[in-house]
Amino acid sequence: MSLWEWCQQDEEEPWQKFLQRIGGEPSASETVMSVSELNRYIKKLLDEDELLKQVWVRGEISRWQVYQSGHAYFTLKDERSQLKCVMWNSALRYLNFNPQIGDHVRVLGEVRVFERDGVYQLYAARIVKEGLGELYQQFEALRQKLAAEGLFDEHRKRPLPPFPQLIGVITSPDGAAIRDIIRIARQRHSGVQIILFPSLVQGNEAAPSLVRALILANSQGVEQLVGKIHVLIIGRGGGSVEDLWAFNEEAVVRAVAASRIPIVSAVGHESDFTLTDFAADFRAPTPTAAAQKVVPDRQEWLERSAQLALRLNQAFRNEMKRTKFHIERLYERRCFSDPISLFGEQRQSLDSLHLRLDNAARHQINAKNQRLWQSQNKLAQLSPKAQLERWRERFRRYAEAITAAMKGTFHHRQQALQMGEAKLQTLNPYAVLQRGYALVRDIQTQRVLTRAAKFVKGQGTEIVMADGTLQATVTKVVVKDEPSTP
Repeated sequence: MSLWEWCQQDEEEPWQKFLQRIGGEPSASETVMSVSELNRYIKKLLDEDELLKQVWVRGEISRWQVYQSGHAYFTLKDERSQLKCVMWNSALRYLNFNPQIGDHVRVLGEVRVFERDGVYQLYAARIVKEGLGELYQQFEALRQKLAAEGLFDEHRKRPLPPFPQLIGVITSPDGAAIRDIIRIARQRHSGVQIILFPSLVQGNEAAPSLVRALILANSQGVEQLVGKIHVLIIGRGGGSVEDLWAFNEEAVVRAVAASRIPIVSAVGHESDFTLTDFAADFRAPTPTAAAQKVVPDRQEWLERSAQLALRLNQAFRNEMKRTKFHIERLYERRCFSDPISLFGEQRQSLDSLHLRLDNAARHQINAKNQRLWQSQNKLAQLSPKAQLERWRERFRRYAEAITAAMKGTFHHRQQALQMGEAKLQTLNPYAVLQRGYALVRDIQTQRVLTRAAKFVKGQGTEIVMADGTLQATVTKVVVKDEPSTP
């Protein structure tokens, strides 16, 4: 049936459904949501899922970028898919390693929807390297912890004894390490004794076994039984990181640091490092190197002793020559050829000392006499009679000074009074009137008028003279030699 034929059918419902589909119109049973509503709905679904609130995800880091804000944005991928991740700086600061592209990791976090972009992301709270990375993180965390406690400080390191007689070895009795140590020890010095403290060096029980062996080697019972152990070697041959991990256990490292006997750590090969290497007094790259460090080479020391003996003999002969030459020079000195003459100078020095002693004694006596005379004079001056006389003389001088000061002050004040009286007399306005001047006042207000412009024709005035007053009436006002208008 063609589309046209199907549309021409009388069945109304299929035709209407077709029109709704091709026209984009929803049916009554369908729900239309906005983008924000749909993203919000999906976000709500994910937020309510308990599994997604704390989930571990394994993958490879394919993108890693830390923004200026301190937040890290990265991508995890596997063979078929990828996942966007975010780690805030508050969690990023606690990472024990620096993630790199290509690292295989496990990420713990919460899956949530970033509503604005409509994508879901893993908000990471913790990142752990897979495989060796996780062991490395455990290694680094314990190393930092013990280092902060001071277990690895250099001042705790003790020097190894140069000539140990009894060497303790903590290792597996079946491993190659003990065979190498015994072989090197026999080659270098056959007189050195080796005490083996057997221990497991691999597996879950290796760490407790190593701790027990360390405690046993440091015990008083062992010292009473076999004697004092001068140095301990703890270690094993090479292997994987997992094989050597017992020497990174905290209990083993603390037991090594607590040993009262100096310890050499010799674990694995030269490229292998364990925490016992940091806690021990000396780190040897291999068990063979540890034996070479601890056991002195007998032949080397014999050769060195022979060289020292030769040097000692040569130094003794040279010292004998120098001593003989020195003695011969001493025989030539005056103290041996004419010792009596030396006393003449000493006698002269003794006479000089006697003379200086006499002069010093006389000087001291004169000084004491002088001080005695000065003390007598001071005592005489401090007598009450002398003090009273001095106070009388001082009182007399004070009385004369006070009298003179009072006379001078009285004379000065009298002159000032006379000058003030003369000044007042000069400023007295009535004295001016005595010289022919007159004072003109308004007869009503009694104000002194000093300007012609202040008068008006017919104004009554009062003229004050030296011997009385005159009352007058103004008949004419002249200002600046010009008559005023009537």
